[in-house]
Amino acid sequence: MDIKRIIGQIVFIIMITSGISFAGTYELEVNAGRSTIEGRLDRVMTVNQGLLTTGIGAIYNDDDYKIANMKLTLGNGASLPELRFSLGFKGVLGDIEKGNKDGDLMAVGFLFLGKYSIPETISPIPIDVSVGFSYAPDSLCFSDSDRYLDFRTSLDFHIVKNATIILGYRYIKVRFDDNRGQWEMSDDALFVGYQLKF
Repeated sequence: MDIKRIIGQIVFIIMITSGISFAGTYELEVNAGRSTIEGRLDRVMTVNQGLLTTGIGAIYNDDDYKIANMKLTLGNGASLPELRFSLGFKGVLGDIEKGNKDGDLMAVGFLFLGKYSIPETISPIPIDVSVGFSYAPDSLCFSDSDRYLDFRTSLDFHIVKNATIILGYRYIKVRFDDNRGQWEMSDDALFVGYQLKF
């Protein structure tokens, strides 16, 4: 089946790139909102083309959804040293509920990440403004899902060299087309988190 091949290739790429002996760091992040909790582990490696990031994550909402994800991005920054961009792919797999409806989410989306470091002349504490956007159109959605979108933005306060406190906002929207017809689930939340680099 094509979907098994696609997921297998994504897992294979992440496993291979995670095992390459480039200099790199791990980033462990946990954050929580009103009714959600999220965790992720990323590996950031320096390669000739810039920064290669692979990662896995999961987000859980009390009653409505459970979503696991994998990502692969490549970024080399921009002309300004405080401004960085990454492009890549994000695979998502999950179970979504809304009322008496239940749908299986499976998609591979395009991923854009951006980060701007506020200059020290403006803020004495190192702060980054981070933005992430992922979108999977109908052609890259499988199972019951028909379209997937997520957006996240945050302020990242670097309290010490390897630790960051995160204040952020997340929005998720999934459209389904199954035997119940078309229906949608959307959720947004403010969250507080902590990231550790090692």
